[in-house]
Amino acid sequence: MFYHAYNGYLEKAYPLDELKPLTCTGMDTWGSFSLTLIDSLDTLIIMGNHSEFKRAVNLILKNIDPEANVNVSVFETNIRVVGGLLSAHILSGQVPDFEFNEGWPCSGPLLDLAVKFATKLLPAFNTATGMPFGTVNLKYGVNRFETPVTCTAGVGTFIIEFGTISRLTGDPHFERVALRALDALWKSKSSLKLVGNHINTDTGIWTATDAGIGAGVDSYFEYLAKGGLLLQRPKLLQQFYEYEEAINKHVRKDDWFMWVSMAKGTVSFPIFQSLEAFWPGVLALLGKIEDATRILLTYFQINRQFGLTPEFYNLPNHETSKDRSGYPLRPEMIESMMYVYRATKDPTYLHSAAAMVEAMEHGTKTPCGYATVKDVNDYTLEDRMESFFLAETTKYLYLLFDEDNFIHNDGSTSKLIQTTSGNCVIDAGGYIFNTEAHPIDPAILYCCSSKKAEDVGKLQKFEDEMDFIGLLDLRDPFLQHVAEEYFDEDDLSLELKEIDLDQEESSFEIEAKIEEEEKRWNNVDENKVKSSEKKPEPKPPDLEEKEEPIFKFGVEAAESEKIVLLDPKLSTSKTELLERIKVNKEINELIEKATSHDKKQHEAGDFKSNMAGEIRRMLNDMKYEYSQLLRISNSLEIPNMEVIKVQLAKRKHVMEQPGPEVFLEDSCVFLDKTSDSLALRRMLNIIYSRHIYSNHGIKFVQGPICRPEDRPPTMEELYFNNPPSLSSMDNYPQSLDAVNEFSFSTFRYKLYAEENYYLLTSETCSFASRFAGQKVSVYGWLLKKRYDSFLVIHDKYGFVQAKVPEDSKFREVVSTIKLEDVLKITGVVQSRGRDVNPNMETGEIEVFIYVYIELRRSSLQRALHLRAEIVKKIRRSLEDKYGFVEVETPTLATHTPGGAAEFVVPTQMKGETYALPQSPQLYKQLLMIGQMDRYYQ
Repeated sequence: MFYHAYNGYLEKAYPLDELKPLTCTGMDTWGSFSLTLIDSLDTLIIMGNHSEFKRAVNLILKNIDPEANVNVSVFETNIRVVGGLLSAHILSGQVPDFEFNEGWPCSGPLLDLAVKFATKLLPAFNTATGMPFGTVNLKYGVNRFETPVTCTAGVGTFIIEFGTISRLTGDPHFERVALRALDALWKSKSSLKLVGNHINTDTGIWTATDAGIGAGVDSYFEYLAKGGLLLQRPKLLQQFYEYEEAINKHVRKDDWFMWVSMAKGTVSFPIFQSLEAFWPGVLALLGKIEDATRILLTYFQINRQFGLTPEFYNLPNHETSKDRSGYPLRPEMIESMMYVYRATKDPTYLHSAAAMVEAMEHGTKTPCGYATVKDVNDYTLEDRMESFFLAETTKYLYLLFDEDNFIHNDGSTSKLIQTTSGNCVIDAGGYIFNTEAHPIDPAILYCCSSKKAEDVGKLQKFEDEMDFIGLLDLRDPFLQHVAEEYFDEDDLSLELKEIDLDQEESSFEIEAKIEEEEKRWNNVDENKVKSSEKKPEPKPPDLEEKEEPIFKFGVEAAESEKIVLLDPKLSTSKTELLERIKVNKEINELIEKATSHDKKQHEAGDFKSNMAGEIRRMLNDMKYEYSQLLRISNSLEIPNMEVIKVQLAKRKHVMEQPGPEVFLEDSCVFLDKTSDSLALRRMLNIIYSRHIYSNHGIKFVQGPICRPEDRPPTMEELYFNNPPSLSSMDNYPQSLDAVNEFSFSTFRYKLYAEENYYLLTSETCSFASRFAGQKVSVYGWLLKKRYDSFLVIHDKYGFVQAKVPEDSKFREVVSTIKLEDVLKITGVVQSRGRDVNPNMETGEIEVFIYVYIELRRSSLQRALHLRAEIVKKIRRSLEDKYGFVEVETPTLATHTPGGAAEFVVPTQMKGETYALPQSPQLYKQLLMIGQMDRYYQ
């Protein structure tokens, strides 16, 4: 399937973006940079075609131009181009004899190309809210007339790719930009904790307020979950879980998800969208297997009805939606199958995927590829094969059936490489897929990140400062004499005493400063403050001559001759004074650090370093410029405002009159004289259109005549191409350290739980690691029995093996147990040690039985559960689909004349019958009289 489509693209469509599979030609769609080829790179590696991967990489590096003058989708370019190049760069380590840069995986040509494309997208994020525009020109930037309205997914689907670039290159710009956009979306959610579908990136106001998990929103939720796992950011996981709770409460109806009002939660569209099928996969990734399974099995109803998943499915009518009944070869259903199958090993998902493959082979295959299904009701086709068919659909299918693929590595194998950052362990699994199915190895991100260097530094510092004597617990009575003999209590507590002394001195200094500040505020003369505005404006201070690295915002502003920035009447509390002192202290500490840095640079021979001077200059410039700005803004006056208003209104009316315009690109004819005369404009219209242009055979269209000041703007004037400044964004520090901070002297350590680490775990600890050596009780059905010594029991969560000792009194009882009996086994969890066989279905642990076994048959329970499920579906169908009401009438009643005869069923016992319970006709007639025309019991 993959190679039929891939070869068809290369032969019939390359170097265009996509293949047209019906006409076997190509077309450009998302930017004209061979999109399908870029999207296919990592699929080639996953399928093991290394030679074709190397050939395709050479084509891309030779021909793709990130400087092209073309408008592109910021969202699509990020997930397809940037994501595809990053994944190809990371997975290229799987390719033998691939020409790596010396600095791989932290550098390389594919990474460089990805960074160039991502850099071209950065100007789109230069908005008031930090949320990006939807379109950008790779050469010129963002058009100044670009619409600020974009979809939610177009705002929140960057953290995986941009975070990867920042971790690999050390440039924090990309990750911060993506985090700022996510933060803006989070702050824009409704009181129900729902988000809409489209938002104005300039104002942060929602323009489409329908909330759901489908088109326009889907990958925002996906990136919160995956970005939190990939970059170790618990805050993103916390946001996802809060959204999930709100979605289950307001959007979810049974196991379907509607579109609702983000403000009220009322249903607006009872529609299932095929893009929503990603949701079970994300839940499975986070360990919510039961919920993911239930939702995915519900979605299978649609596939059984049509063979493939239509774009929109009307839930009340059980039919496709008009004009949205196609299947563009989407991967979301298969994606979730892969995740859920990896978690459950249930062959149901393999059978369902095989059915989809068969449907695509019979219904979408063409001589050169696979075509979009225009309508799943009759399988009419459309002449398009999007690049995600090779990037996602075929890849997820391949990974679903190839259980031994390196992508599925569970950490049992890995690779040790040497880099400029030191030794790194990579290829151990745990790959995170972006929304275009491009996998990222988190180990490689950590290898190249500054966090690794920090962790190595922590470990080295710990080793250097390790005090083996400090490991001794001096409270141990056996070691008490050692303490008395070798240690002096005063010496041991000297450091603590110094700390206490520093705290006392600091407290004394703060109290003294508070008293001083109170006196200064109380002595402020309001008349002096008012008259200070009349004094001549002082020049900016000579910053180079000032050596004292102190800059006090609050105190100096009060005495400034420029302007009073802070009202003394509003700032007289000790709390505010303490806050000012704290700010001043932090600024001074910053300057001291900068001074220390300059000193080290000077000692190393770099005498140009002047960081401390730059900081002082910046702070004083801010103070001076803001004072000037406030003073000037208070005295601004606009003369003749009414006259200007009249002229503007008149010119607007005149310019609305049509005039001739030469039909030439980026040009028009200028008038020699400007005028606001309506009569002159009409006269010129007649002269130019009837006598000048027509006589010279010049094509023109009716439109405004250009004035000199109305010249066509240049491309540079039409676009802005500046990325957002780092100084305008929060730092968003990583809140989870890979290395714990701990002290052996007190055995206190930094708990991962305090960092919300539990949010970053997709599965709980293994049974062995959690309970080894502990007495436990396990429940389940008997799956296998060997020699009356080994019992394998199972439930929906997995398998466990129990071993019965040879001398156990339970041997005789075990011999009577039958398959599928329900067991409760109590024993001690034991590790298999060196004899562990990870390929056994029971994993790495066993339970050693020594207490007792309880037996109970399960056939009745299965029957009851089956009956309950059937009744539940009957009720749901009658009530939700047909509007019936369930009623309860007496089962036993006196015989009434004219009543229906009882319905009897013969039994296996001769002469015995069963009678179905039946209410007398009287109750039914009463219900009908009461206008209950649809009821059931």
